[in-house]
Amino acid sequence: MAENLTVARPYAEAAFDVAVESNKLDDWQNMLEAMSLACKDAYFMDHMKLMPNSSLAADSLISLLKDLVDEEGKNFIKVIGENNRFEVIPEIYEEFIRLRQKHEKCLSCTLLTARPILDSEIDSLKEKLAKKYDSKIFLTTKVDPSLIGGAVLKIGDSVIDASVKTSLVNLSSTLR
Repeated sequence: MAENLTVARPYAEAAFDVAVESNKLDDWQNMLEAMSLACKDAYFMDHMKLMPNSSLAADSLISLLKDLVDEEGKNFIKVIGENNRFEVIPEIYEEFIRLRQKHEKCLSCTLLTARPILDSEIDSLKEKLAKKYDSKIFLTTKVDPSLIGGAVLKIGDSVIDASVKTSLVNLSSTLR
């Protein structure tokens, strides 16, 4: 996956730059999402792999998404096809979303807790994170009883693990 992200990043950055310049962030996000969904479909990807060359595979994807992509989107698909990089389109979409969130100062976070937490606690955490990261915070909460206690906060690529489960694992390895 990390290798796919390395390949996908320049494509996502190019698509994002074009989207910003042309003021079409929503259009590009929708086009990339449609491309991503098509390339996640195993049947369609098998069909693409059976094409005699990547140019025909690109034409096939364009044909499938004809009502969803504009000329810039079609050109983007052709460039992807020239380099035979259809398998990284889902990562391109994910990276585009990350770039857009950064551009719009939005941050997606996930909070794993051992027990359900109060709305007031969620609001307080969102407020503190918004202040610290100078961003609008989108917080998803999940309950994971295996944590025993505490919480794990995932902010972009960072993880803050203050769970009892991890503390016990660390203590156990220290005692050995």
